[in-house]
Amino acid sequence: MLSEEYRQRLANEYRYAVTRMQQEGELTKKLFYFSVFFGEAQRVLNWEWDTNLALIHLVTQQVHTQINVQMQNPVLLQALPIDWTIVFDKLTQAASGLATHFANAENESNMEELYQILGGLAEVSFAITGNGSYLYEKGVLKLQASS
Repeated sequence: MLSEEYRQRLANEYRYAVTRMQQEGELTKKLFYFSVFFGEAQRVLNWEWDTNLALIHLVTQQVHTQINVQMQNPVLLQALPIDWTIVFDKLTQAASGLATHFANAENESNMEELYQILGGLAEVSFAITGNGSYLYEKGVLKLQASS
């Protein structure tokens, strides 16, 4: 478990990034603010090792990379039947979940909650791949906008 100092640092930085993601209309800027999740995780890992934080770093960096690559390929952008608004809504929901996870000390040991959040991020990342978009189109993979 992380020390209180680093847990609060993550909670504060993550909450700020989520707020900016919610306020921002441009998708590339939303993705920029999402980069805080793996960037801040890496900084904290330099000071205090935590296996769960290493997992958060790995997953959030992979999700960011996957989205960034897909968004920079105009052919893929046109070919994928994915609603990017929903993709970023789900990304922001998961980011908010991570911020909340670190906001309360009791949450940090809740592995089921953490795995659900990370699983949601993995689902977003998978949905924008060729196979994922095919499953989305077939209705097998469902991304729902938040209510």
